[in-house]
Amino acid sequence: MLAKRILLLFLIALTFAVYGCAPKMVSSNAAVYQTGHLYASSAKDVDAVYQASLKAMEKLQLNVTSKVKDAFGAKVIAKSSDDKIVGIHIKPVQDKKTEYSIKVGAFGNEDRSRTIYKEIESVLGTSVSK
Repeated sequence: MLAKRILLLFLIALTFAVYGCAPKMVSSNAAVYQTGHLYASSAKDVDAVYQASLKAMEKLQLNVTSKVKDAFGAKVIAKSSDDKIVGIHIKPVQDKKTEYSIKVGAFGNEDRSRTIYKEIESVLGTSVSK
């Protein structure tokens, strides 16, 4: 019985270690890919990132299926031609800055996430290194 409890605790700890939380973004206009999500930070406000996300989806010809924005954040959901779901979750942080995450498909796709990120940053007018 004790061995089962220890095993259960180990599996729970392993789950948190593998999936963890969003990385702490220390600078604006930066992005980190971790556990299927691309986490990004912008010096722009939520409304600007939301509008840039919509324009990026349009430029990349992704079909926006859901979009919502309120005082607490925003979310854009789109679908690609190969039925991959693209989710962009946007939230405000201090000093009118914004953090957002991009996830493509069920398990993530780094290349597509970075392409979407570069397009959003291009619309925002910020430079992104290749």
